[in-house]
Amino acid sequence: MTRTHQFLLSLFTLFFSTLPIFAQNIFKKLPLPSEISSVKEEFSGMAWSQKRLYLLPQYGGYKETLMDGKFSIYSLHADSIARVIDGKDTSLTSYRILAVKNLNKLPDSVKKYYQGFEAITIVNNQVFLAIETADQYNYCFILKGTLDVQQNEIIIDPISFIALKRYPYIFNAGFESLTYLPAKKKLMAMFEFNGMANGGIGFLIDTTFKNQPKKIKVPFLPFRITDTQVNSRGRIYGLNYYWEGDYETYLNNILLRNQENGIKKLIPDFGGNLKTNSYARIVTKKRWNSKKWEHVVSFDGKYLNWEGLALFRNGALIITDANRSNKLYTTLAYITF
Repeated sequence: MTRTHQFLLSLFTLFFSTLPIFAQNIFKKLPLPSEISSVKEEFSGMAWSQKRLYLLPQYGGYKETLMDGKFSIYSLHADSIARVIDGKDTSLTSYRILAVKNLNKLPDSVKKYYQGFEAITIVNNQVFLAIETADQYNYCFILKGTLDVQQNEIIIDPISFIALKRYPYIFNAGFESLTYLPAKKKLMAMFEFNGMANGGIGFLIDTTFKNQPKKIKVPFLPFRITDTQVNSRGRIYGLNYYWEGDYETYLNNILLRNQENGIKKLIPDFGGNLKTNSYARIVTKKRWNSKKWEHVVSFDGKYLNWEGLALFRNGALIITDANRSNKLYTTLAYITF
């Protein structure tokens, strides 16, 4: 190699080595406190309130007692999360436990088919929670309660709740996402399955629960939508997850048949076999009523059942529901986009 070639190669290397790292997506796992990192937590949703991130375990850490026993959720401070992301700390250590009260006072019509909580959103001091129900029941529920940060409690209103009808029937599917739209002053709940050609459904819900929810259309999206959040400009971000074990449920069911070719054209970076590979990504749409989802970024879905999303900095925090399985991992992570 001539000196001229060596000089040009050095310039080329120097140029690309100094490109800003934010040009690339950064994925970083954030170790949870050991006391709340077991697979029994089954984290299914997250929400921000007053610089604290609230983590929702599907059964509040107490699956066996259902709605008649203890139910806890946890919160982490934004500064603590930022320190781990920035490499100043190696793991999260400090957290609060909040007791959820009055679940046992809900009517039997809600408690009978209860299958855990799937989403959370907080508006001022009002907490809204989405309940998934057993497959044989046609309705899921939205509860509301009051957040008391002094007492570390959430007091559920056992009288006021909303019932949302499932559509269409898909095994183990409910309203897994719940977010607040400031511009509309409404909650928005989306059904988990939206894989039909004309998309799926969601509901706009008055926070007072005094009016009937308004049904809305949700654009076509393959796989599951497991959580959504809105940013300050009204843009919607969604967590789109596929577990290979869901093939018969989501891609080869009474409504759909043999989706392989269409999926691979629609999502080129999926790769692999739909029956043996999992996939996770974040999608977005400009407004709540936009007619098309756009791909943002994909990330590892193997052994990681991503179910919770919370926007943070120039990306999002995501969390898994390990489903009490020795094949899955409880993971909180940060990804930029």
